[in-house]
Amino acid sequence: LAGGVPTLFETYHLSITKNFTLEYAIATGNGPWHRYLVDLLLVSPIVLLLALGAVFRLNREQKPEWFLTIFIAATYLVMCNLKYGMNLRYANMWDFPLRLLAFKQLTTFAAIVRRWQNLALGLALFALCAAEFYQYIALAVHYPLYELVTAHLLRALKILKLAPDVGP
Repeated sequence: LAGGVPTLFETYHLSITKNFTLEYAIATGNGPWHRYLVDLLLVSPIVLLLALGAVFRLNREQKPEWFLTIFIAATYLVMCNLKYGMNLRYANMWDFPLRLLAFKQLTTFAAIVRRWQNLALGLALFALCAAEFYQYIALAVHYPLYELVTAHLLRALKILKLAPDVGP
């Protein structure tokens, strides 16, 4: 919170009011409440699915995981209600919590093969890193995205080949 809470609220208010006047924000910054889930599923599908699996396996003893889940849910509730303010760059704060939850889910899967648990976890992590690196190559090298808006993500991943270009 550089500058303190008043600066945070002032910046937030400025961002919200400008969103209603900027053509690009109006064209790309809106959508249904689940837009962030769709965008995250396009950018990091395996991480998101593993993290969701971990959330559904939470029990009372997993306090750090509960904290991360509540943090994601509370901030998601605020962010999915911002008219013309939905942008995946704002969701970057969920990256670490989602990846930690995904790791916890991988450790649960690896525990199934107790004798080879460390090897299974290592191989699963390697596969996850390879998949994430592939996504990076697709989204940042082959189709260098400046803005991670849904239309660009769909084109970069070759899901939509004739999607209209929504430029800045």
